[in-house]
Amino acid sequence: MRKRILDAGCGDGIYSRRLIDMGADHVIGVDGDEGFIKLARAKNEGYKDRIDYHLALIQDFKGMGDREVVIGSYVLSYSRSLDEAVGYCESIARCLRDGGKFIGFNNNPFEIFDGNKYAKYGFEKEMHGDSEGGKVFYRVSGVTDPITNFYLSPQTYEDAFRKAGFSRFNWHRVMLNPTNPQGKDYWKEFFEGEPPFIAMTAEK
Repeated sequence: MRKRILDAGCGDGIYSRRLIDMGADHVIGVDGDEGFIKLARAKNEGYKDRIDYHLALIQDFKGMGDREVVIGSYVLSYSRSLDEAVGYCESIARCLRDGGKFIGFNNNPFEIFDGNKYAKYGFEKEMHGDSEGGKVFYRVSGVTDPITNFYLSPQTYEDAFRKAGFSRFNWHRVMLNPTNPQGKDYWKEFFEGEPPFIAMTAEK
């Protein structure tokens, strides 16, 4: 079977190129940042005719319904309400063929706290409870401006995919690679309770 993939929020195309290297037939990269798209196209040497980049927000992108897979890293974390999340999911669904799958990483809605965490790992996550649409900040070492996400409950995400026509939805908790050289003790704070991000899959 051909593997046609859409990379939602593709940035500079790092995942798009990796997907081709792993055997995908064709990748569409979509991002709303003009600078990222310019950079992705500049790095496209050797991938001509196998990766196409489009400047667009994923919620505005008009898919052709021909993709077997859509991937998205933190894309849905920008939605601030159920209605906005449904809009994102409907756009993803329009890109997928029947039976196609969305695979994503997201701010973990099962993790709820008030304050800041994870400074020892090169970033900080700040949030203040579980109010719908509440801001969640990620401050990354070496990056001036914080990345702003928004909190939605697990049920809100599940409802959004259902309303957008997906037949199945599952959460997948991230786990530490047992061969990680820093070991369990170093990552204890990261993985105790709920880690800061989580994986999700949905089938159309």
